[in-house]
Amino acid sequence: MHYCYYALLIAITIGHSSLAFRLQGVAVKGKLTCGGKPWKNAKVKLYDIDTNPGDSDDLLDEKYTDKDGEFRVDGTTREMTPIDPVLYIYHDCEDSIKPCQKRITLIIPKKFIHFGQATAWMDIGTLSLETGFPEQDRSCYH
Repeated sequence: MHYCYYALLIAITIGHSSLAFRLQGVAVKGKLTCGGKPWKNAKVKLYDIDTNPGDSDDLLDEKYTDKDGEFRVDGTTREMTPIDPVLYIYHDCEDSIKPCQKRITLIIPKKFIHFGQATAWMDIGTLSLETGFPEQDRSCYH
């Protein structure tokens, strides 16, 4: 009898805690250029950055820009607290033969977080990759 009681108690506890993990996501679109021309095959990754120890960052979506330099990424994850979405853009625009790729980091405003279905896309417009970005570094592993 005690086993049934404990099993029921565990099931209820797990059920209630799983409701606390809300489905959240973000959707971003834009166009990348280099030298005034569309920049195709740039890798674009959308992440939820987790600052809690032991909780790894969540990859929400990743794509490559098309022949016109355009991309659309949209992804979701389940979190108890609001997500911290970030867009990474990896490219070699005006980079000659330097190792690895440039990585641009764009923080996505919280107002673009959706709860399962994108209602508003963050449109970064046309981004010229020759521009220097304050949040730019290099990445060899992506």
